[in-house]
Amino acid sequence: MKRIIISFLIGALLVLAGLLVPTSLYVSFLSEGALTSAGLSDRVVTLKAILVGLGLYALFTVVIPVGRSNYLEPTLAPPVSSPYVTLVMALLLLATGLRLYALDVGIWYDEMLTHANYMPLSIGQIVSTFTDANNHILYSVAARATIDGLGDSVWSLRLPAAIFGVASIWALYFFARRVASPLVALFSVALITVSYHHIWFSQNARGYTMLLFFALLSSAFLFKALDRNRPWLWVLFAITGALGALTHLSMGLLMAAQFLVYLGREWRESSEIRRRWWVGFFFGFIPLGLLTLLVHGLVLRDIFEGNLIGGGLQDARLDWLNPFWAAQEILSGLQVGLSGGQGTLGLAAVGAAGFVFLVGVIHFLRTYPAVLVLFFVPVILGFTVMTTIGYTLFPRFFFFTMGFAVVILVAGAAQIGSWFSRLFRMRGAWGAVIPSILCLAIVGASVASLRWVYAPKQSFEAAIAHIEANRAPEDTVVAVGIADFPLNTYFAKGWEHVETAEELTALRETASRTWVVYTMPVHAKTVYGDVIEMLDADYLPAEEFFGTLSGGTVVVHLERDGETG
Repeated sequence: MKRIIISFLIGALLVLAGLLVPTSLYVSFLSEGALTSAGLSDRVVTLKAILVGLGLYALFTVVIPVGRSNYLEPTLAPPVSSPYVTLVMALLLLATGLRLYALDVGIWYDEMLTHANYMPLSIGQIVSTFTDANNHILYSVAARATIDGLGDSVWSLRLPAAIFGVASIWALYFFARRVASPLVALFSVALITVSYHHIWFSQNARGYTMLLFFALLSSAFLFKALDRNRPWLWVLFAITGALGALTHLSMGLLMAAQFLVYLGREWRESSEIRRRWWVGFFFGFIPLGLLTLLVHGLVLRDIFEGNLIGGGLQDARLDWLNPFWAAQEILSGLQVGLSGGQGTLGLAAVGAAGFVFLVGVIHFLRTYPAVLVLFFVPVILGFTVMTTIGYTLFPRFFFFTMGFAVVILVAGAAQIGSWFSRLFRMRGAWGAVIPSILCLAIVGASVASLRWVYAPKQSFEAAIAHIEANRAPEDTVVAVGIADFPLNTYFAKGWEHVETAEELTALRETASRTWVVYTMPVHAKTVYGDVIEMLDADYLPAEEFFGTLSGGTVVVHLERDGETG
C-alpha cells in the first residue's frame, strides 16, 4: 500500500508540473540570457512533455503486481569484521589527502574549455546548454556551485572531481562486497586509493570520477535488486544510472551491459524458481530510460542535431581515431600506473598484471560472471561504436570501467595466493597470508607511480614563463592552432595566432623575431603540418614542456635568425 501511495503522489505531481506550471516560469528560471526566450521555450515544452510522460508512467506502476516473489539467495562473503571497516575508513582518509594535495597544479586544455565556456553560466543555463560534449552537465553544475561558494580558482573548479573520487572509492567497496570476499574488497580499495590514474582523474575538472561513482553505485544496486527484486531497489538503480548519464552519455554503454546482466539473471533463474521478472523491467529499466530522457530534456535537440559527436578535436587524419593508437596509449598508461615508468620494467609489470587479470577473469567466470559483463561489454561496445562513427578513441572515455577492472585484478591475485595457501596447507587465518601479500605487492607497485602524478597536466605556465623570461621587447609570440585558446583566451596573453605557414610567413616579415608555441604534437603535426615543417627548417630546436597528459606536450620554437652569440 505504501508503494501505491508513493507512486500515485509522485505521478500526480509530475503530471501537474508538466501541465499546470506555466512555460514562462521555467523560462524565467533557466534563461538569464543564455538563449532567446523562443528557443528556450521550445526546450521547456519538450521537458514538460517528458514530465507528463514520466508522471503517467508512475501512475501506471500503481497497477503493476509486485507481491513477494521468491529469489535465489546470493552467495556472499561472510559479514565484514570491524578491523576491515576500520581499514577501509583509514584508506578513505588517506585517499582524501592524496586527492586534495596539489589540487591546483597544471590545468589542461579540456579543463580550460569547461572553465571558459560553462563557468560563466548560471546553473539554469548550464543544464540547458550543450554546444559540445565538453559539457559534462552534472559536473559543470557541481563546479559552478563550488566556484560560487569558494571563489574562482583551479582548486575549486577541480574540487567536485576530488570529492567524487573519494566517493567512488566508497562505491567500489560497496560494489565489491556484493561480488567478492572482504579481503578482495579491502585490497581493491587500497589499490585504487594509491592508483596514479584514479588520483589523476580525481584532480581533473571533468566528470569522470563522478561517472565512475554512479557506474559502481548503480551496478551495486542492480545486483542488490536482482537478489531481492524489490521495486524501491530498482528505482534506486534507475536514479543512479540516470545521474550517471547526466554526467556523461557514455553511461549508456554500461546501461547496455546492465540490461544484459538483467536478462541473463532472469533467464538463468526462471527455470529454478517462480520469479516476477517484470518487476525489474517496469521499475528499473523503463524508469532508467525515462529519467535519462528527463534529465536531458532541455538539451535533447542539441544532442540529436549532432553536438554530442560534433565537438572536440575531430579530424579524419588523426591517429586519435585509430584503435591501434588507442591500444598503444592504454599500454603506455598501464606501464606508468603499474610500475611508475615505461621500458622493460613497465612491460614486465603489464605482463604480470595481465596474467593476474586473466586469473581473475577465470575466477569470475566460475563465481560471478556478471562482473565480467559489466567490464567487457562497455569496452567492446564503446570501441566498436566510436570506431564506426569516426570519433576520438581516448582511453579516458572508458575510465568508468576502472572499478570493475580493479576488482577482477585483485580477485586474480587473491586466487593465486589461495592456490599457494592450499599447496602449503595453510588454513584458517594463515590461509589469508599469501593472498594478502600478493595483493599488497600490487598495491606497492602502484605506489611507485605516485612520484609523477602531481606534475602539471599540461605545462602552459612553464612555457609562458620561459618565453617571458627570454623574449626581447620587440619579439612577437605566435600561438599555432589550438594553442590559441589556452594562451589567449584562458591566460589572456594577447599573442598572435596562425593556422597556416602563409600566415606565419606574413608575421615574420613584420616582426623582429618570432617565438612560436604549439601543443598536442599529434594534432599539430597532422592538422598544421606545413607550419611544423617551417618550424623544423627555420627555427631553433624546440623547448618542450612535458606534462602528465599523454600527448599534451607544449612546444616552444625560437626563430633561427634571431639567434645571438
